[in-house]
Amino acid sequence: MNFKQVEAFRAVMLSGSMTAAADSLHTSQPNISRLIAQLERNSGFKLFERVGGRLLPTDEGAALFADVERAFIGLHSLEQSAQNIRRGGTGRLRIAAVPSLTHTVLPRVIQRFRQQNPDVAISIHTNDSPTVAHWAASQFCDLGLASYVAEGMPGVISRMMCDVPGVCVFPRGHRLSALTEVSPEDLKGEEFISLSQNDGSRARVDRAFPNDKAYRKLNLETPHAATVCSLVALGLGVSIVSPMVAQEHLHTGIEIRPFRPQIRFSTYLLLPADRPQSLLSQRFGLLIEEMLTVAAKDWQ
Repeated sequence: MNFKQVEAFRAVMLSGSMTAAADSLHTSQPNISRLIAQLERNSGFKLFERVGGRLLPTDEGAALFADVERAFIGLHSLEQSAQNIRRGGTGRLRIAAVPSLTHTVLPRVIQRFRQQNPDVAISIHTNDSPTVAHWAASQFCDLGLASYVAEGMPGVISRMMCDVPGVCVFPRGHRLSALTEVSPEDLKGEEFISLSQNDGSRARVDRAFPNDKAYRKLNLETPHAATVCSLVALGLGVSIVSPMVAQEHLHTGIEIRPFRPQIRFSTYLLLPADRPQSLLSQRFGLLIEEMLTVAAKDWQ
């Protein structure tokens, strides 16, 4: 027996006639009769008898129908399961991200993602870019969001999602507020708050100052750009950070200006190299790329 035969048999049982069964399956009555006859030959017993012009199931047909219904209930359950997976993935998403994202755009991305996928459990793990890459490569997390990628980083596939020029941040009312843009020459003698040495952005910033003795005073450093902005707001120095981080801290009492020459701040999506990407991580990756692109438009 095959599925079409069983489907025709079930339709006749539910509707009570060959004609009604044909209508429900969008086929012809002769085709239904043919499928029922084939099923009777394959099963070795009659499924229906005509009694007083009515089509009635035999005892054997009724017994077979009970098993058919159980099978169709199981099939419906499988269809529902597939729909649930298609709508909501497998139900859990683990995200690794650097602090500059967890303190800025990431919460808003998660807010929108939860609106679209309300039943998904999400866990966020925050650390520096090398650790985020390790978490993605080891599949501890489904995806990573890093600010730089080391050459030859094993176990991950990386894609740049966002690249913006850094800005100079300084306390409100500082002498730099009179400028339209800031250069290394403008920071001579200023207390400069740096990112930590193990941050890839630190090296790019330092290269803009070839002779620090003639420029910055380097007595403060921190691993988080958000902390840099907080220290700047308290009048403890100036710095260069991603404009998206700076934008989030304008309310604390800082001002920002473009910095020349440009120092680029990037965001990378990291995926495990040896694992197919889940539906949830695909959706999340597309959403954060979309929102980062929108957020970065004002700074291109």
